[in-house]
Amino acid sequence: MLDGDNQLHNASDIDKIISGELPNPDLYPKLSKAVATYMLHGPCGLANLKSLCMKDRKCSKYFPKKFENSTTIDDDGYPCYRRRDMGMSIQKNGVTLDNRNVVPYSPMLLMRYEGHINTEYYNKSNSIEYLFKYVTKGPDRATIEIRNS
Repeated sequence: MLDGDNQLHNASDIDKIISGELPNPDLYPKLSKAVATYMLHGPCGLANLKSLCMKDRKCSKYFPKKFENSTTIDDDGYPCYRRRDMGMSIQKNGVTLDNRNVVPYSPMLLMRYEGHINTEYYNKSNSIEYLFKYVTKGPDRATIEIRNS
């Protein structure tokens, strides 16, 4: 949990910490490579019906997401991250993936740990259930605490 001045109060604050978009490879080549390597969901759907996420011919993780011009928070407290249609895409297993397939990430954490770290924003108590399912998910997960010392 974030305290005081570190809390995220609006969509602009969320966008400073969490991204659902491909970074510009000319401006951020290392981050772009990390996102392409660790933070793309798929291919799934009609491009890969045998993907592990597929249930009843649909992605159980609801990818691809919709393009969104700005981050919003729905009535249940879940964020819909900004995923603009900027014309950028990446080829993965012969399939073109764009911002609709980016798993939300923190650029800072991704560059530091170079691995898949799904970063989400939650601001309501009914969202806590989602967080705790990861605590008991399995031995390949870790819980960390970040402190400013």
